[in-house]
Amino acid sequence: MRVLIALHGYPPTHYAGAERLAERIVKWLVAQGHHVEVFAVESLTAPRFGVTTTQEDGFVVHRVSYNVKEGDFFRNMYDYPPLGKALRAILAQGSFDLVHLVSGYLLGGQVIHTVKAFGLPLVVTLTEYWFMCLRLNLLHPDDTLCSGPESDAKCARCLLEEKRRYRLPAQYVPGIMNAFWTFARQLSFTNIQEEAIAHRRDTLRQALEAADLVISPSRFLIDKFAEYGFNTGRYQLIRHGLNLPTVPRKPAPAGPPTELRLGYLGQIKAHKGVDLIIDALLPLLAAGAPVSLDIWGPEDEAPDYIARLKKQTAAYPGVRWNGRYSGAQVWDILARLDAVIVPSRWYENSPTVILEAFNVGLPVITTNLGGMAELVQHETSGLVFELNNAADLRRQITRLLHEPALLPRLYAGVPVVKRADEEVEDIYAYYCQLLETRAADRPISTQG
Repeated sequence: MRVLIALHGYPPTHYAGAERLAERIVKWLVAQGHHVEVFAVESLTAPRFGVTTTQEDGFVVHRVSYNVKEGDFFRNMYDYPPLGKALRAILAQGSFDLVHLVSGYLLGGQVIHTVKAFGLPLVVTLTEYWFMCLRLNLLHPDDTLCSGPESDAKCARCLLEEKRRYRLPAQYVPGIMNAFWTFARQLSFTNIQEEAIAHRRDTLRQALEAADLVISPSRFLIDKFAEYGFNTGRYQLIRHGLNLPTVPRKPAPAGPPTELRLGYLGQIKAHKGVDLIIDALLPLLAAGAPVSLDIWGPEDEAPDYIARLKKQTAAYPGVRWNGRYSGAQVWDILARLDAVIVPSRWYENSPTVILEAFNVGLPVITTNLGGMAELVQHETSGLVFELNNAADLRRQITRLLHEPALLPRLYAGVPVVKRADEEVEDIYAYYCQLLETRAADRPISTQG
């Protein structure tokens, strides 16, 4: 089988969740003897458009660089014609059987329409909310949760409030800004933004509807797209898998530990909710509770936010800031913990850290929201707490300290994690189904 994988970045220069998923698919297909090529965005700040093609570990990578701000920046983010032109040249030479678009961020409009113009089967894996949300994650500029795109006016306001002159008044005088936006809908600048939002909405909705198969890592993500009018009849749930090393699962403790060792691993930003852990934990530490927190993650991405949290925790040696970590370190870090906290404020779909914690047998305390609550079964494999409620998070942590049977029960309820090869085998099975269906639908030619 000849497969093209398309996405907004590819390792080693880009290495977030979608990129890691694409890498898993590519490596599995290559190992099975399939021909694989990758079409990925490398840079958005290049002085001119260009495609660099290299051979990497048995597959071909086409890395695209361009200046996304040249011309119509907003439209370029989702529908940039030179991307379609570059992809057409690759498809014309490759004789591909199928194209798999991971995420759709940056590429959704051009890639999907170009692939369908070639008559090729198309698979799309959703990793977030790009096809319905211009900010990817259904969060407002102030990091509060957005229910969804109820109107173009709502999304236009969100777009405009990314600018400081609107964002700050929205934070400090929301009532006045609500009145302002009601009046502003009559002005030309908001009409222009609403028209731009409407074009984006129509372009990306039509693109996603054209996919032959849409894969989602969570049921919540499917339901959210259905809620806002997307046709989810061709959507399939396939849970993420992990490349699992041989690491022992931690044995269940006999009762509450002498010291409850909690950990956070990931981005340290407001939408990830790290401040909720701090606010929940400091009163316990001040009261002398036997609990500690290890925080692992880059400290240069939101310096003001991190500086504030470090100032709060400076007097508490039980809170340890450990900085960046590598993928190879994860298992050693987790082995030293009793539970992991994932306190995100946005609709996470399938956080890798939850799966990694489960792989070593650790329960997870997480927000009762989105795919997080879908993965963590309350009172069985972990505990969930109310969104943005540090007091409720503190209550769940306190339970681990004072309910002798709780932690052992949670350890016993941690599920077995799906392996990466199992995940890609499921994806490949759908590839085969699509190609079989395409072959069956193709009319039989006769000669003579």
